[in-house]
Amino acid sequence: MITALETLKMKNIALTPTEKRLLISELTVDEKIYLGNLMLADELNIESDVKELDPEEDLNYNKTTYQDGLEVFISNKE
Repeated sequence: MITALETLKMKNIALTPTEKRLLISELTVDEKIYLGNLMLADELNIESDVKELDPEEDLNYNKTTYQDGLEVFISNKE
């Protein structure tokens, strides 16, 4: 039977983000350390599905902000 670590170490395997998460959750602490060391050494790459933010599309700048839970209007006029 193939262990979770062996499955994660396989190259060119198609796993959904949920399957990756479940396999990683099955690992012991020592296996997680080993897997992390492999990833740091660039011998293994588990693709992340986290999308990077594009500042021009994802962030909008306006004249309001929140401080201590209250809406505050910003004016940059001198």
